[in-house]
Amino acid sequence: MLIPRKVKVILTAVIVLGASSLGVVHFTNLCDLEAVTLNGRPVDQWPDRYAMAPEKPIVDQPVDSIAESLMDKPGVFKVDISYSLPDRINIKTNNFEAVCFLLDRRTGQLYGLDRSARLLSLKSAEYDWEHPVLTSVTAGKLFHFCDDVRVSVVVGQLQELQQENRDLYRLIDEIDFGNQGFLKVSLAGLSYRLKVRAECFLEDMNKFIEFVSRFGPDLEDTTILDLRHNGMIICAAGGK
Repeated sequence: MLIPRKVKVILTAVIVLGASSLGVVHFTNLCDLEAVTLNGRPVDQWPDRYAMAPEKPIVDQPVDSIAESLMDKPGVFKVDISYSLPDRINIKTNNFEAVCFLLDRRTGQLYGLDRSARLLSLKSAEYDWEHPVLTSVTAGKLFHFCDDVRVSVVVGQLQELQQENRDLYRLIDEIDFGNQGFLKVSLAGLSYRLKVRAECFLEDMNKFIEFVSRFGPDLEDTTILDLRHNGMIICAAGGK
């Protein structure tokens, strides 16, 4: 299901008149539009670009039609417009944040996943390599969920892990969804991989930390550490 597109117009301002102030404040003159920003940057030639009139107050500007025209542009999914009194209009588009990445197994293209595990397009400036990459997954359509329901389950637990143990979170390089029975997790600097359960991802990762911290096992010849079994951890060489 596609998220409904959003257009939000917010008036944020406080005007304080001193008790001793006399006379009439001409509000419409005070709030004539002087500047427009788009995603934090000043917009050049905004009267022509957005069909706005500098001689009109900001509350009389055609913000609805501006939002609609922006929504018609490819890749624009959300538009927020706010008034910053006395003389500025601020426009923001697509303020989604990728919390991890997904590599489409069909195309090899990299996408982002937001907090609800919906697919986002990425620009190079948005890459943050502290986030894990999910592999062996078919991406699907932008702003939709992946067909593999395990992706949503894992993304939620990744956010919990990031809050509880940021160091461990940052060590996760890849989460491989190639097997329906388990996930394979690759950690930076470790030669072996972890087999974990999607529905118990956070529990299994914490079990791994407890195991290596408490026992300090020699895992030099280990290629797979299977954490899926309650009360038991299986260390194997040459496992798949």
